[in-house]
Amino acid sequence: MCCGNDNALVRSFITMRYRVLRLTVVAAIACGGSGASSTIAPPVAAPVLTSIVVSAGATSISVGSTLQLTASARDAQGRAMSATLAWASGTPSVANVSSLGLVSGVAVGSATITASAGAVAGTYVITVTGPASYKAGQSYFGRNNYIEYVAGNAPVILSAPHGGALAPSTIADRTAAACGGAATTVTDGNTAELARAMQQRFFARFGTYPHVVISHLSRRKLDPNRVQPEAACGNEEAAVALDEWHAFIEAAKSAVLKTTGKGWYMDMHGHGHTVQRLELGYLVTDAQLNLPDATLDASTAYEGAASMRTVSLFSPLTFSALLRGANSLGTLYANNGFPAIPSATDPRPNGADYFDGGDNTRRHTCGGSATAFGGVTGGNICGVQIETNFTGVRDNAANRDRFGDATAIVLEEYLRMHWGIRLGAP
Repeated sequence: MCCGNDNALVRSFITMRYRVLRLTVVAAIACGGSGASSTIAPPVAAPVLTSIVVSAGATSISVGSTLQLTASARDAQGRAMSATLAWASGTPSVANVSSLGLVSGVAVGSATITASAGAVAGTYVITVTGPASYKAGQSYFGRNNYIEYVAGNAPVILSAPHGGALAPSTIADRTAAACGGAATTVTDGNTAELARAMQQRFFARFGTYPHVVISHLSRRKLDPNRVQPEAACGNEEAAVALDEWHAFIEAAKSAVLKTTGKGWYMDMHGHGHTVQRLELGYLVTDAQLNLPDATLDASTAYEGAASMRTVSLFSPLTFSALLRGANSLGTLYANNGFPAIPSATDPRPNGADYFDGGDNTRRHTCGGSATAFGGVTGGNICGVQIETNFTGVRDNAANRDRFGDATAIVLEEYLRMHWGIRLGAP
């Protein structure tokens, strides 16, 4: 009996020692102690970016429309991972892309859009087709209604970049320090209303509509007559509106070229200068305008740079005569009650304030700088920037209509005489 109890005690003692020893070994392994072998999982390696896949719901868009692209960053096993991507277009003159992958159709053609992170990149080819079917006289809007396009069916395009009043808090105010350049923010009062009056009076005379593009954003938020970064000052929302601005003008140009083969563009502005007159900006500087006619005609450089270059080459008149002679645009305006420079009676600034044309005129007309700005040098869309005085032109509805009537008369004569374009029913 005694021996049996002893055996039971021995077995209990051995079991307890085994448990203690097992716990000790486990604890040693858990604490990294020696004396026992174990298998420890290696640390998980961070994923390495090896590919970027770009996708969208379509492979083509029309001029003036947009398409959102998405990009998926993947590791060597094809698993999605996070990465900071940069977007770029191989042909911005055909299709632009925002920093968020929003593509805007600018002109007919193809463009390769790239999303990249370091040395890894993915691409997507976008085909931009002809402009969507627009109905003449009807308005179409970009995102947030910032940019408006009133479609036309006449070979005339009007734009008003600086008459807007919308000032969303999501777009910071433009400043010279942040944007570069002058970052001018002054509103050209009543220029949007002036462009609409010009459209309506044109229709009343000819039964067809000129194309009209209007920016409704305050110039504090966007300047469509400047290039980046001064135009949108790094704000993504404003940059999209800028792309839409140019895309709508390109859509209008494409429609004009398709129906007429050539057309006329006028970028409408308002000045506050002392002399109350129209300032016609052909990308000929005030210093060049002060030169004698013989000097302007002696070199092809002045004609080649001008925004009505192709018209001048077509017209039998000398360059200086087309610029400020008896049948020039300025003289025709003056003959219809609106003094203008340059013209036969007011040929030179001679030190007075004068605007010679901005970036819209550089890009969307036929002058020597057009190609560098995304347009076509020597193309068949030519034009002018018109800086209008306030009193007698923009100050009230009656004067705006009066100017619209005069513009229809002036363009009818000018385009027929110098470029063989006849305005009226298509």
